[in-house]
Amino acid sequence: MTSETFPSALDLSPEGRRQMGLAKWNRYGDALAAWVAEHDFGAPPAVYSRLQELVAGGGFGYHYEFERVLDSFARWSKVRHGWTPNPELGINTVNVIQGIWACVEAFTEPGDGVLFSTPIYPPFFNIGPTTNRRPVHWSMSRDEDGWHYDFEKLESLLESDANIRLMVLCHPHNPTGNVLTEQELSLLVEIAHRHNLIIVSDEIHGDLVHPGASHIPMLSIPGADSCTVTVASGIKTFAFGGIRCGVAQTGSKKIFEQLNTVPSALLGGANRMGAEASIVAWDTGESWVDEMKNTLDSNRHLLVDRLNEELPAIGIHLPQSTFVAWLDLSNYEPGERPATWMRGLTNVAGQNGLNFGSEGAGHLRLTFGTSPKILNQMIDQMVAGLPIL
Repeated sequence: MTSETFPSALDLSPEGRRQMGLAKWNRYGDALAAWVAEHDFGAPPAVYSRLQELVAGGGFGYHYEFERVLDSFARWSKVRHGWTPNPELGINTVNVIQGIWACVEAFTEPGDGVLFSTPIYPPFFNIGPTTNRRPVHWSMSRDEDGWHYDFEKLESLLESDANIRLMVLCHPHNPTGNVLTEQELSLLVEIAHRHNLIIVSDEIHGDLVHPGASHIPMLSIPGADSCTVTVASGIKTFAFGGIRCGVAQTGSKKIFEQLNTVPSALLGGANRMGAEASIVAWDTGESWVDEMKNTLDSNRHLLVDRLNEELPAIGIHLPQSTFVAWLDLSNYEPGERPATWMRGLTNVAGQNGLNFGSEGAGHLRLTFGTSPKILNQMIDQMVAGLPIL
């Protein structure tokens, strides 16, 4: 992405980001930050303009802008993914995590099983201890082509445990970048109906699928409307996680009414800045996202090609989606904290694979959602600092 894409006063360099107090760039001092799933490209210019208007005009009071969020999400979903959700069957949430927890409360009882595929986004591991539900791990399989869902294993888990009531699906998948096909999604819906299972489809990375794959919203699959809640947000696409806004979308009145058994007062709501930023980004950000995705596509190839050539001891698959790569450092025997090991040798800060489950042993998640210049610098430091095997 070019500097002309952004307001001239916005400094997106590591130094500029650190001055803004962003956790990504401040947590590990002067290390090159690649540990959190947040890109460095900011948001579409119209977002800054609108938020500046609100600040200049003192728009800090009570508001009803959250009422427009679901309409904008529906328009965006239709244009980008060919799916038109009904805004009247959705609710506003502060973020995607809140939407998932609301679904756990609405569709399960204490002691019920909640299933998710591992390795997985670390906060999912908090579902069990915070809600008195049983976490059930559906381990992904791995081969020379990457990480995949094992549907035979899923059937076996569900047949052996009739009290698994809900699946939290990371779609597209973080950290592996796997993207489910239409056939696989249809199979999940069939399985859900057979086992009386609710699917909560976390589609926060749905806008970030690369050439060669397509994001298919779960609720666009026939039969999914009676067993699915989709949770989504613009924070990964537009990098405004600090001004929260999310949606939980259903496809049927029955599922919507059950979701609404969770008191709205417990869900909070999007703040003014989060609501306005989401609306403006979804209403105006199409060409901006296209440009950003071109950069991310180029970056994923840059990372994979350079590591394969210059650090072949690192295992890496070309991610189908997201701006994170799942690196296998097992050949280096980096111990239980590969990210600490990597940072000490290279001053590049990734995230430890074991945070994503036992399948992450020896792995590190690396964010490549940054400028090619910074990404090349990260790789240069890895090449210079890692042992030769």
